[in-house]
Order: sequence, then structure tokens, then C-alpha cells
Amino acid sequence: MRTIEDYSLIRKIKSGDTEAWEELVNKYYEQIYSFCVRRCLGDRVLAADLTQDIFLKVIENIDTYKFRGKFFNYLFTITVNVCNNYYNKKKFNQSELDENVINSGTETIMKNLMMEESANQIQVALNTLPDIQREALILKYYYDLKVKDIAKITGTSVPTSQSRIHQGLKKLSKLLDREEFMNG
Repeated sequence: MRTIEDYSLIRKIKSGDTEAWEELVNKYYEQIYSFCVRRCLGDRVLAADLTQDIFLKVIENIDTYKFRGKFFNYLFTITVNVCNNYYNKKKFNQSELDENVINSGTETIMKNLMMEESANQIQVALNTLPDIQREALILKYYYDLKVKDIAKITGTSVPTSQSRIHQGLKKLSKLLDREEFMNG
């Protein structure tokens, strides 16, 4: 259903239909923005900027888009790449990252991102993971993607994606000191 809708919208966009473009953006904006917020340690302003960059990249490349697989996976591949490129350019050093997690993690994320205390703790712990593990866990548990889709989106193999998810869960479990987290 979603794939057929996307196919139809993209066809219309390629023929110059601006309303179809708005419909496509409206359809996926919240999901992309939410991913960016989580990926950017709760920085909503940065997430909004990156989300805008992502949709600009999509519109710039829509004419070359081939109808292979799900558009959602294509969109998330661009999303992951834009976020990674931003952080590669930014070159956070570990102390800046730790400080950012402590400062924004306890205030911004706990206030704005999640309502429940346990969800806040998970988000703060998630922010301390290496990017590749955090990214895999966000795609798996916040977007309910299959490991094979995560592998496609992140440009890795299925075993690598499984390993990132597993290692990330192990680290989260230690950080949260919760046995039920690994079993749940």
C-alpha cells in the first residue's frame, strides 16, 4: 500500500506536481525529524536543519530515483548519510560529546523528547553509545525496521547490523543496569 502510494507520488513529482511533493514531505516529515532529534542527542534546532537538508537532497535527486525497493528505505538511507556527514564534518571529540550528553541529555532530552522517566533514561543511555550502534537501535526499536532493511539503509551487511544492535543492547543494558531490558 505505502509503496504504491509512494510510486504514484514520485511519478507526479517527476512530472512537476508540487502538491505531490508537499504530500510526500508531509507523509514522512515527522518520522525523519524524529530520527534526527534522536540522532542529534535531542537538539531539535539541529534536527530541523538536517531534516530540511534531507528533503532538499531528495528533491535534488528525485529525477534519478529508480523505483527499486521501498521509497522509505531510500529516504532513510539519505537521512542516515546526511546525519553521518554532519557529524563527520563536525568532528566531535569525545569530551565534547560527553559534555553534550550530560548537559542536553539530562535537561533537553528529559524535558522534551520523552515523557516517562524510564524512556528518558533509555534516551540518555542511548546518547552515550557509538553512533553506529545508536543509529541501528533507533532504526530497529523506534522505527521497527527489519535487520535487512537496517543493513540496506546503513550500507552494511546483515550480520554487521545484527552485531551493532546486539552490542548496543548489551551496552544499554549495562548502562541502565536492567536485566529486563535485554529480555524484553
